[in-house]
Amino acid sequence: MTINKKIIGGYVIILALLVIATSVAFYTINETQSTYDRFLNMDERLLESANELRAVTYAQQTYVRGILLFPELLNQNQSLLQANDRQFKQIFEKMRRLIEVGEGLELVNDLMALQQQLEQTQQSTVQLALEKKNKEALTLAIKEFRPRSLALIEKAGRFYERQSKLLAKGRADLTARMNFLMRTLVIFSLFTLFVGLTIGFYISRVITRQFRESVIQLSSSAAEILATTTQIASGAAETAAAVSETTATVEEVKQTAQLASQKAKHVSDSAQKVVQISQSGRKSVEESIYGMERIQEQMESIAESIVRLSEQGLAIGEIIASVNNLAEQSNLLAVNAAIEAAKAGEQGKGFAVVAQEVKSLAEQSKQATGQVRTILSDIQKATNAAVLATEQGNKAVEAGVKQSVAAGESISQLADSLSEAAQAAMQIAASSQQQMIGMDQMSLAMENIKQASLQNVTGTRQAETAAQQLHELGRRLNAMIGSKAV
Repeated sequence: MTINKKIIGGYVIILALLVIATSVAFYTINETQSTYDRFLNMDERLLESANELRAVTYAQQTYVRGILLFPELLNQNQSLLQANDRQFKQIFEKMRRLIEVGEGLELVNDLMALQQQLEQTQQSTVQLALEKKNKEALTLAIKEFRPRSLALIEKAGRFYERQSKLLAKGRADLTARMNFLMRTLVIFSLFTLFVGLTIGFYISRVITRQFRESVIQLSSSAAEILATTTQIASGAAETAAAVSETTATVEEVKQTAQLASQKAKHVSDSAQKVVQISQSGRKSVEESIYGMERIQEQMESIAESIVRLSEQGLAIGEIIASVNNLAEQSNLLAVNAAIEAAKAGEQGKGFAVVAQEVKSLAEQSKQATGQVRTILSDIQKATNAAVLATEQGNKAVEAGVKQSVAAGESISQLADSLSEAAQAAMQIAASSQQQMIGMDQMSLAMENIKQASLQNVTGTRQAETAAQQLHELGRRLNAMIGSKAV
């Protein structure tokens, strides 16, 4: 059950108890009002009617006595007696309406019967008084009218006493019922309060326990996230530093490749010049019969060019060794970059593609340097052969025209070798140019990787800050609910 349903269920139970308590209170009020209305509408009015009945009976005695004692006031007392008779009827009608059944109704019927007898005696006495038979009227009044009137007054008094006792008993019953209802209402109210407090305490404990467990789990998860983001941030920072170092290394390799390209171009130019010189030497051999000294000078010039070519070949060998080292470093750098990309996950996919391209360029550079090394070996062999040929040419010059023919053949071979060397130098220059373009692409890719690494570091730092805030939120929630475990 969710917390929301538990709270709503608790409120529903409390509201139900409150509704029951309110119903009991309304029932108590209605019972009290009903009993009070009965007192006002029946018992009190019956007491009032009993008093009125006695008063009317006393008045009847007075009017009859006035008729007997004061003949001059006969008409007036007769009118009063008629009004008094109507008042008797009204009192009895009211009493009969208030008491429909039971012992009280029998008493009312007895009072009515006695009053009817009294009224007949009254009419007889008044009739005798109207007939001027005062003595007979007085005798009838004393013997019959007065005893019946006193009996009616006595019976009305007993009815009054009875109703007074009933009223006192009813008041006592009402007081007892009110006390019982009040005790019931108080007990039920206390029970409702106890149940409400118990439900509230139970719901509070359940919600607090669930909330505490959730907060503890949240705090633990936040701590783990914080530790993980801290490690990722450290790794991203190290990756960014490694990428920065790699970018610097690539820039250095780029500069070295640029220098190698320049030297390769210079070698190619020199090889072209050597080809031209060899061609001139071939022509000089053909004319050697006519001018050995010119041939000797050309041979010396060729010897110097070949020495320079040998020196440049050595320099190219050093450049090739540097390029090979750079290719191996680039390959190693690509492997390290692929490892870091695997660590970076989704953020390192682009970095892994660039690392693969760097590795491919490194392999191409290594293959190209192998080819250049082979060609350079051929050039060195050809250069050594050229050196021997120039020495033989010098001897041939000293020997004469016969050896000039042999020198011509050697120079022809030298021209072919130098042509091959020139072609090799041109290939070296083209490979160096391609390597230069690849290094430019590699430099641009490393710069992009560097920017991505910096963005990754920034995002990781933001994630670390968010995890720290989440951890702090969990700690504050723990403090709010009073939990000791974090």
